[in-house]
Amino acid sequence: MSKSTQTYNPKDRKILYTFWDTLPEKKIVVDYDEDFFKHFARKITFRLLGEGIREKLPNGEVVTRKALNVQEILQEINELLDKKFKVKEEREKFDLSLHSLYFHLQKLEEVGFIKTIAILKEGRHNVAYYARSAKVVLFKEVFTEDEKIEIAFTSMLKLISSRNPDLDSTLFMEFYDKFNEINKVSLEKIQRKIAEFQDQIYETNIDPNDIQRFFTLINQINPEFVKLFNEIMNYLQLELW
Repeated sequence: MSKSTQTYNPKDRKILYTFWDTLPEKKIVVDYDEDFFKHFARKITFRLLGEGIREKLPNGEVVTRKALNVQEILQEINELLDKKFKVKEEREKFDLSLHSLYFHLQKLEEVGFIKTIAILKEGRHNVAYYARSAKVVLFKEVFTEDEKIEIAFTSMLKLISSRNPDLDSTLFMEFYDKFNEINKVSLEKIQRKIAEFQDQIYETNIDPNDIQRFFTLINQINPEFVKLFNEIMNYLQLELW
């Protein structure tokens, strides 16, 4: 991150450092590929828009601006890479043109990770400023009330009913409803935990989906789930272990 501070006239630019206060607290992005953040430009850009850059107002006040234009983003990316790679040949592997960065910004905006917060007239040009679409942007949901889970329950119901016609199907499907209730609470907790680590996830070059998968594994020992499935196993008179 650049240590220099810039002095500017705040006229028509106030939105660049006040928009954050009215930004939504949380947004969940569900429609993007798992390798979306494999490219360093997207990963670093998203982190930069969370950290912001320091600026000095004409009155001497130093503020953090979390809306950046493409030139500023490119400069910050290059400074970070220059610090990271001291060997010329290694650094050259990460050369990034302004045109390429525009492409990555477009992709980030298309899926909803960032948005254009303002377009300001600066000299002869209209300059776009980009920002996060929410203070915390979370990733696609792993635990959802999706069709596959419902099919799993209904298929098991058909199987057990064929062996035991007296089975109360209404009671069995109540287990499914309980599962979704627990699932919803679990997802909210996992999302909050991911939000705590979000910037570090990008900084350490980790795929956020992998972290979510890890929390998914931990969720297998969620006491609420364990209790529920013990009830289901007892009800179905099944033994697996």
